[in-house]
Amino acid sequence: MRSKGYLLLAVLAALPSFAQAQLTQPPAPTATRPVTLSAPSPPVSTPREAQQDQARPEPSRPSNKPKPVPKPKPVVPPPPARPIYDSKGQLAPHMRQTSPGRVLDTRTNRYYDTVPSGIGQKVVPPPAGSR
Repeated sequence: MRSKGYLLLAVLAALPSFAQAQLTQPPAPTATRPVTLSAPSPPVSTPREAQQDQARPEPSRPSNKPKPVPKPKPVVPPPPARPIYDSKGQLAPHMRQTSPGRVLDTRTNRYYDTVPSGIGQKVVPPPAGSR
């Protein structure tokens, strides 16, 4: 029991010194490691010196790194052409799709609007009286 009392007394006596240690300022960051300065910047050249520098070719240094070989891109075939049907629902091989929703009739050189129909495109009949 007495040993607990002495232990408690020792802890209480040391407590102010621990608190004082926490209140001190930390050391400067450069106190434990040396300070290194960056390399000086290259001198500023005059336009005349710049012209002379351009006239002298720099010696080429052989590089030890192998040049990367470009990978060939895989050839992707175009998507299969969707069949085009005329306004009556019959296959129209003479029509070519020019953009989504538009086809060109190669026989008459006219463009027509289309709507999706099944697996293909169906030509929208022109309004009555437009022909």
